[in-house]
Amino acid sequence: MALLAHAMLGLLMGSGIAAAAAEDAAPIVVQVGDPRAFGHLVGDVLTRTIVLDVPNRLTLDDASVPTAGRIGHSFELRRVAQSWRPTLAGRRHTLVLDYQVFRAPSEPVVLDLPSFTLRFDGQPRGEELRIDFAPVGLTPLAPLEAPLRAGLGTLRPDVPALHVDTRPEQWRLGIYAVLALLPLAHLAMVYLGWPWWRRRQRPFARARRRLQGVPIAGPAGEWLDAWRALHAALDATASRVLHAGAVDRFVAERPAYAGVRGEMLQFFERSERFFFGGQVPLEADRLWLREFCRRCFDIERGLA
Repeated sequence: MALLAHAMLGLLMGSGIAAAAAEDAAPIVVQVGDPRAFGHLVGDVLTRTIVLDVPNRLTLDDASVPTAGRIGHSFELRRVAQSWRPTLAGRRHTLVLDYQVFRAPSEPVVLDLPSFTLRFDGQPRGEELRIDFAPVGLTPLAPLEAPLRAGLGTLRPDVPALHVDTRPEQWRLGIYAVLALLPLAHLAMVYLGWPWWRRRQRPFARARRRLQGVPIAGPAGEWLDAWRALHAALDATASRVLHAGAVDRFVAERPAYAGVRGEMLQFFERSERFFFGGQVPLEADRLWLREFCRRCFDIERGLA
């Protein structure tokens, strides 16, 4: 019995030593899933999947895992996803690397996704594992020279724009414009046109236009008519027939004309000579009549 126990103990110890030696000699098992090696265009995202079965004696150094960033002029490492799970012999690490293509070649070209080295810490020594290049073929978006077919090849003139019938919109805008101008026209008539017309229809305004149309050297008959026009203006302003004897009453009713009272008396005096005395208006009389009419016109406008 003692011999059997010693034999079994020796067997177990030998098995443990052998197992420990086998574990120390276990290598890192790597599986790399690369994207297809052809038919890629600018903007495509290429994914490399790396599965590592790492024994217990080794630990992956996270600092050796690639980090996101631009890689030369052709690729950019957009995303690095790392995960692991335990296994009977150690750990299974999974690395997922997403590369985006930034190169648009003018003709087909083969490029390499970059290689990198992973480091593992362990006892009695660490190890390194190189992940090799992965070739990928890039194709141009379009050929340098388009095929000589209708619509392709050399530049063609721009296609003329389609004709759009804008007559309904023009009619509608015209109607809107008329509707908008109606109130404006009304306001212009009320505040501009009508007051302007009323001013032109005042008695002395009409008489002044009549006098301005008669030349100084014109016939005496025309000046007698002009004299009558001023008489009519005075009568219209006084609302009755005005004569020399009614001047004071007129001035009392309309004090604004007090400044021309003397000239008004002279006007009636000269009228008596011209119409009943047979005299003819001389040039001085004509100039005086224009000046007298102008002063009455200024008073009528409220400017005197």
